[in-house]
Amino acid sequence: HPEVEEALYMWFLQERNRHAPISGPMLAMKAKFFYKEITKKDDFVASKGWLERFKSRHGIRLMTITGEKLSNDATCIEPFKLRFLQKVNDLNLDPSQVYNADESGLFWRVMPNKTFVSCNEKDVPGRKLSKERVTILPCANAAGTHALKMVVIGKSNKPRAFKNIDLPVHYYGQKSAWMTKDLFKKWFDECFVPEVRKWLKDHNFPQKALLLLDNAPGHPSEEELTTEDKCITAMFLPPNCTALIQPMDQNIIQFVKQDYKKNLLLRAVSKDQPIEKTLKEFNMKDLVFALSQSWSALPSSTIKSSWKKLWPDIITTPSNDPQISVTSDVIEQVSTETQISPEDLEVWCRGMDKEENVFLEMSDEDIIKEVSNNTTNDQEDNDDVIATAPQVTDQDAVNAFELGLQWAEENGTSYNELLLLRRLRDKALISRYNNLKQKKIDEYFKAS
Repeated sequence: HPEVEEALYMWFLQERNRHAPISGPMLAMKAKFFYKEITKKDDFVASKGWLERFKSRHGIRLMTITGEKLSNDATCIEPFKLRFLQKVNDLNLDPSQVYNADESGLFWRVMPNKTFVSCNEKDVPGRKLSKERVTILPCANAAGTHALKMVVIGKSNKPRAFKNIDLPVHYYGQKSAWMTKDLFKKWFDECFVPEVRKWLKDHNFPQKALLLLDNAPGHPSEEELTTEDKCITAMFLPPNCTALIQPMDQNIIQFVKQDYKKNLLLRAVSKDQPIEKTLKEFNMKDLVFALSQSWSALPSSTIKSSWKKLWPDIITTPSNDPQISVTSDVIEQVSTETQISPEDLEVWCRGMDKEENVFLEMSDEDIIKEVSNNTTNDQEDNDDVIATAPQVTDQDAVNAFELGLQWAEENGTSYNELLLLRRLRDKALISRYNNLKQKKIDEYFKAS
């Protein structure tokens, strides 16, 4: 029952994404739960041997918990670097053909402490600007020469502000602004692959590429993220060391957010009206253009240097990370009007948002449904074949049913054959027959 193991691993990744501590007995207990729910049997014991093999197959390690957060597992970095470089060599890839993408949450219209209150509203209990967030997905190659359009996921499928606008980003709507497997797969097939193929062709590179990702629950499998010709594929980072070696986590996402916040403050003080009103007028169109501007402002040398921990051989000269600064005049003006201290504003500008989950969280029932859908793909393919077969006319179906019923009356029939005849009757539009014949047929089935 491979679907049981798939469900367990999906559950494990989701729990680890929330930094929940997972023990061996917890894995065994959850494995038995999924086995019972999927197979409707209760004869699986989840032995220690099975558990060790399951952990080995998926590279699950026992790690030490520090405080409330699981520590990064630095011991798996060197083995992964060797595997990564070996794959790059086997595929004969240039740094221009190796990409990395990573999601991050962004509170796009909120000041420090997740609130923004004008001077007139500061004494009104409970009044504050609603919290709004999006998920962003930047992606670029290791050479820093190709930065794809940024992905932005909002809650609305078709924001009114986007009407008749040529967007500078790839925008998707999802009710919780989360990344899902379907959205990621759609982006990979419709955006990543075509953009990469075109760029490689324009710059005379072979049509081969590798996309490096973390093993988040919102990412499809490596098999799903592989083109039919096998020339563009994905590779996953090992669990619990993403923050240490994933390029997008090495100041790239932080730069984009800091630059975006700086521009947000500049916009807030640029108009001769209350800052709160300016931010309320700041809509999704303004957001995507501001994010695109911040993404374009990132130097290519910074993108390239972000690979130094994973791929140090491609870094030939040291690169200083660009500094994002906001003038003291802007800080002072925003501080005066919002009643937020200058120190808090500066910390907010420099710091990263406290990210909420950017992936769709699935319940146990959702996980079971997901793996069950995967196992019925072959059946769905067969349905497609049947759907394209020549159609039988209504009259032919009626005649076939009549012959079948006559044969059944003369020779006797089994229960399954009667069920088949009943299905044929439904599909043959028996309503054509008069009530007497219909009644006779029903009495025959009842008697049988």
